[in-house]
Amino acid sequence: MRILMLASSYEPLTGGAETYARLLCEGLAAGGHDVVIATDGAWLPDLPERTVEPAGEVLRLRAFAGRVDARDKVKWRQMQYSVLDELGALLDGGPAFDVVHANSHETLVLGAMIAMDQGAALVASLHEQNPDLERFGTGRCLLSYRVLPVDLHFAASEFYAGRARRFGVPEQRLRVVYHGVPALPADPARTAAIRVDVGAGEHDRLVVCAGRVYTRKAQHDLARALPAVLAEAPDTRVLLAGRVSDFEYERRMWAILDEAGVASRVRLRQDLGADDMPHVYAAADLVVQPSLEEGLGLAAIEAMAAGKPIVGTRVVGLSEVLTDGWDGLLVPAADPPALAAAMVRLLTDPAEAARLAERAAQTARTRFSRDAMVAATLAGYQDALDHARRRTGAVRVTSGRGA
Repeated sequence: MRILMLASSYEPLTGGAETYARLLCEGLAAGGHDVVIATDGAWLPDLPERTVEPAGEVLRLRAFAGRVDARDKVKWRQMQYSVLDELGALLDGGPAFDVVHANSHETLVLGAMIAMDQGAALVASLHEQNPDLERFGTGRCLLSYRVLPVDLHFAASEFYAGRARRFGVPEQRLRVVYHGVPALPADPARTAAIRVDVGAGEHDRLVVCAGRVYTRKAQHDLARALPAVLAEAPDTRVLLAGRVSDFEYERRMWAILDEAGVASRVRLRQDLGADDMPHVYAAADLVVQPSLEEGLGLAAIEAMAAGKPIVGTRVVGLSEVLTDGWDGLLVPAADPPALAAAMVRLLTDPAEAARLAERAAQTARTRFSRDAMVAATLAGYQDALDHARRRTGAVRVTSGRGA
């Protein structure tokens, strides 16, 4: 099967959507499928335009950015079509795709044009948290879920599936497929280096909070909980692993920590990529996800696969991943005292932390494996191909210019 993955953002940028695209494509490529990933390369000019990676051939488009700003071009037209022009030139002469997989709302619009041009099946995995709350968001979602000729929607959780249903996707064209992650080995030297960088000594306890720094991830709540944690577990240090998405939110976070006199116990690392995270989790004694909202919670799943105890919030997404008291602890969102109490409980009771961690690893193996994700996705692709043949009358007409 020949598959085009359209991902407007991709690693080394880290995030749930980016990790999902890489891990899925690696599994597809390992199974013998021909995978091409097209992504925005304009923000990484030092990376090659084309690379062959375990996930397949990666095309990092960047010429389109210059076309958008060209003074002799109509900018609005270039905003919509310059990516198609560049991608079509890079693919020129290659075989047509069987499946076009759009990994976001904006790539779905592009993917629909490509799939219709090539007679390919069109599938979508839409990771945006609340696109319906954006400007003209209802129209955006109606276009993605009801108007465009999507043969199958993949939902990473019931959170996403529920939105798809609200905007009109019928059950026969919707599949809930959880993100799968592999349990990756950690390098003891790199793990030790992470602990040294955070200032965690041999007997210190390291808490890791992975995720972008902005409101939804609720690092402010963790900052407010930390003084109470340190009062009971004074050997605790915190690593925030993720890039800053809201600089004012970050500034206020440090102000909260400074006012409490605990800023020295916290280290922010924005340079950690996907390859670093197995070592980060291995270095952790506890992983915390204090989110106000999550579609699924990929960082929690990664920590489970690494066999780490987790404290999360009782929100949609994380509640679908963790079972309170069985393979993690769940506390109310936006409740720093409850968060602190759960953290202290696991930091001061190694036996309970170990029990939860063992069960978390078991849950990851049974519910969130990459093999299960790839198998379910391939089954979905086949259903999408069958639907596309019925929709188009099994006639493939191509322009000859796109691929």
